[in-house]
Amino acid sequence: MKKLIAILVITALLLSLAPTVVYAAAVEGSAKGGNTAPTVDGVWLVETGDDTAVTAMAPLTEYRVKATIGDINTIDDIETIEFHVYHTSNGAQSQASKWDADECAIFIWTKAGSVWSMENNGGAAVTSWLLGTCIAPTDFAPTSDDWYLGFTVGELAQADAAQEWHAWVRTVDDGNRTAEGSTATGATMGAYNEITLSAGTIVFGDAALGIEPGATGYITSPDTDITTQVASNDIYALWVKSDATWDGGGAPAKTITLSGTTVEPPLGAGEFSLFIDDVTLGDPGEPKTKQAVTSGNAIITGHTLDPRTETIDNGDEGTTPLPLYMGLSLSATGVDEVTYTGTITFTVSN
Repeated sequence: MKKLIAILVITALLLSLAPTVVYAAAVEGSAKGGNTAPTVDGVWLVETGDDTAVTAMAPLTEYRVKATIGDINTIDDIETIEFHVYHTSNGAQSQASKWDADECAIFIWTKAGSVWSMENNGGAAVTSWLLGTCIAPTDFAPTSDDWYLGFTVGELAQADAAQEWHAWVRTVDDGNRTAEGSTATGATMGAYNEITLSAGTIVFGDAALGIEPGATGYITSPDTDITTQVASNDIYALWVKSDATWDGGGAPAKTITLSGTTVEPPLGAGEFSLFIDDVTLGDPGEPKTKQAVTSGNAIITGHTLDPRTETIDNGDEGTTPLPLYMGLSLSATGVDEVTYTGTITFTVSN
């Protein structure tokens, strides 16, 4: 019995000394490097010929926006760059900002074909903003480079003596990652205005019968008013004056002289009175409140501080029209039966 037990113990020991079998499992791992977002490393308003900083701009003048763009995956990743030249009244700039000729011009560089475009409602809005000489990199292997947007400022870009015109840039890479930046300091905008008239020639009184001596006539041709069309990026005043003498031709010359008063008829022989207003009594075209036109430049009553010409989002640049009604009164004596002509000048100033 003792013998049997000994054998069993030995067997157990032998079994316990057998080598252990180890099983192993392997898995294949992978990880993709992420498409790092691009960077906008700097935005500057500069001159067209070099990198001189611009702190004062003027309408109808060309400047540039310099943007330094980076991407660790190389700038070949950059798909588009959006440039805004904007006034701070347009608010914070974003992809949702709209083209607005007096306060926000938008331009785009597209990698495909290296195309520059102006986003004025898909090119449909009439504007004096223009694309200038633009420069994009030709080697896209580096991780950083400069883009230059060349642009001409539109005539209605609102005037501002403070440095409140800025540039803003937004870039998008091929992974649809974005980055943006803006100029740290801005630029002022100088004043600009222009004026045109609805007609080059106006006629007072009946074109065939004229105005009787001692009587008054109003504009009859080509309409019953003369309309000024003003384009201004700043508050402005509207002025008027007339030649002191109107010529009737002939030899010796037949002339009439401006009285500079609203007296109807003027008291001196061979005189005429000229008057103006922006409201009519409808007789037809009779000025309601008669302001005398003189040979010296004078502001038209009520038009000392007319507002600048504004535009709407994605809209055309336009003008501010103002119909003006005028009358001409002849003295009772010293007037011949001829056609007298002279020049009436309208001026707009800031």
